Amino acid sequence: MFTIFRLSMNACRECLREPVYYLMLLAALIMIGLFPYFSMFVFRQQIRLVCDSSMATTMLFGLFAAVLCSARTISREMKNGTVLLLMSKPVSRFAFVASKICGILVSLTVFVLVCNAATWLSVLVAVDQFKLSQPLIWCYFGAICVAALYGGVRNFISQKSFSSNAVAAMAVLFPVIAAVSHVVRVRSLSDYLLTDKETFMAASVLIPALCMLFFSVWIMGVISSALATRMEIVGNLMVCLVLFLIGMILHYFAAQVFGTDSVSALLCTSLVPNWQLFWMADALANRIRIPASYLVWTAIYSFLYCAAWIGWAFFLFQDSELARDTR
Repeated sequence: MFTIFRLSMNACRECLREPVYYLMLLAALIMIGLFPYFSMFVFRQQIRLVCDSSMATTMLFGLFAAVLCSARTISREMKNGTVLLLMSKPVSRFAFVASKICGILVSLTVFVLVCNAATWLSVLVAVDQFKLSQPLIWCYFGAICVAALYGGVRNFISQKSFSSNAVAAMAVLFPVIAAVSHVVRVRSLSDYLLTDKETFMAASVLIPALCMLFFSVWIMGVISSALATRMEIVGNLMVCLVLFLIGMILHYFAAQVFGTDSVSALLCTSLVPNWQLFWMADALANRIRIPASYLVWTAIYSFLYCAAWIGWAFFLFQDSELARDTR
């Protein structure tokens, strides 16, 4: 277990050190931060627009981050021969795959955490159709600049990775700023404004919906990790995109063709993840609190699906050819 833990931490650090990982996270944060400006073109639907757009950005960029992390930590090591060095030590193939998947899931958790905190902060920015909270806008983009400055200083003084330090700073700054801003907003608003659906969204409604994105990105990470044992980054990305698109519509078409409660429909929807289970935009639009039981059952569904794909990853890696480019 200690070997798996050490390899997992190394895989996580390797993902966070990738400049592309930081650039993808930066692009996602900039897009989420700009969504409140687009909300000024809708009529009293600013919070819904920000929530829907930000959640879609997190899920889509999470897919790309999952493929990127798996390709950099699994496909590249299998291709350039680094995996042979690990296999020469008392590291089994099981430990290699398990540690890489755990490291990838930790890095994806950091990615989604920062994006969810940015979403929460963007919702607080969109206070009204005709105006935005300028102090929060400065805090939002200031946090990005401070994180980049911290990463640059650490890189210059201690020769540490710029990307990993900047991401670590974001993982601390954005949740703290969002939580403090929410508390300040609650204390400054009256009871009437706190119940206005178009000017305020309670944390008890927003946070559970954002937590559902963790499950979806974790499943994407496990699927891309399993595919990375046999595919390069382009093929991995194409297959993951196809599975994502099919999973978004398969449940609806299976219910139309076979019926809602039929065994055939259940079998079809079990083969591909039903991404609609994690998409809580409609619940947020109606300010419906997600029950704890739904979160638990979704977590169980995600765990079982991840376990199935982890087993498939072990099977694919058992007979895969190692160090293809060195032969």
